[in-house]
Amino acid sequence: MTKNSALPTVRLIALIITGIIIGNLAVTLLTDRPTGLGIDELIAFGGGAALGLLAEYAIFRRHP
Repeated sequence: MTKNSALPTVRLIALIITGIIIGNLAVTLLTDRPTGLGIDELIAFGGGAALGLLAEYAIFRRHP
């Protein structure tokens, strides 16, 4: 049996996906944008992924 758990990896993936969804919702609610892909989609996806990474490393993987 291995000591390493898959939980941190699964949590990181879930936080990134959640961040992307929240980023897209925020951009949709705060801007009036066309439905095509553009720079605002890139900002929403990148910002959401960064938000998920920030949550993972700032909250869950802090070292004392």
